[in-house]
Amino acid sequence: MKRTFIYMVVSLLMGALAACGNKPADENSEQYHINFSEASPIQKEHKSVLIISGSPRKGGNTDLLCDAFARGAEEVGGRVEKIFLADYRIDYFSEADEQRVGNRANEAEDDVPMLVDKMVQADVIVLASPVYYMNITGQLKTFIDRTFGRYREMKDKEFFYLTACADPEESTADWAINGFRGFVMCLPNPTERGMVKAIGMGRKGAVKGSQYEVEAYNLGRGI
Repeated sequence: MKRTFIYMVVSLLMGALAACGNKPADENSEQYHINFSEASPIQKEHKSVLIISGSPRKGGNTDLLCDAFARGAEEVGGRVEKIFLADYRIDYFSEADEQRVGNRANEAEDDVPMLVDKMVQADVIVLASPVYYMNITGQLKTFIDRTFGRYREMKDKEFFYLTACADPEESTADWAINGFRGFVMCLPNPTERGMVKAIGMGRKGAVKGSQYEVEAYNLGRGI
């Protein structure tokens, strides 16, 4: 069973690498890389922190982790904004999105251009999603797909990951982490700063008062 799981993870990551672009194979080792640092590589006061909540329910466990992270980040001077994706109109990726690359005058009419602007301007981006069918939610994946036209502008960003799942196995939470990384590894010079994997959190609000809420809060304070 463990061997099968490892094979599936490797296959998923290889698929993500192939989907990032059409770079020659000898360039992939440099392009598809995520730095890691517990300390921030950006020495700046009042960092702009954008939290992207892909949870389908407000007040759900993943969304509560977002709020805990926000409290911590605000306490140390971060300028924090949380986006609850379900509140916005986000259409599916289409051929028209490819045709818009480099043509800002022909931007889509939904909320994506505005949301992507916020990502480009942020210093820190928090990606958050519960695990649904061993992946991130459709809300977040659809939005990630739609960043295609400007993903190269998301350079030198710091990333945190937040996820929650009902399953008590940490390996289940790793599916969401792999979903986040499949996007982040395609960006120019990203730095991964930390994550919270809240497992065994099936009941809505179960994360409240848990060790995972404390972990998210402390991560926020570490921006």
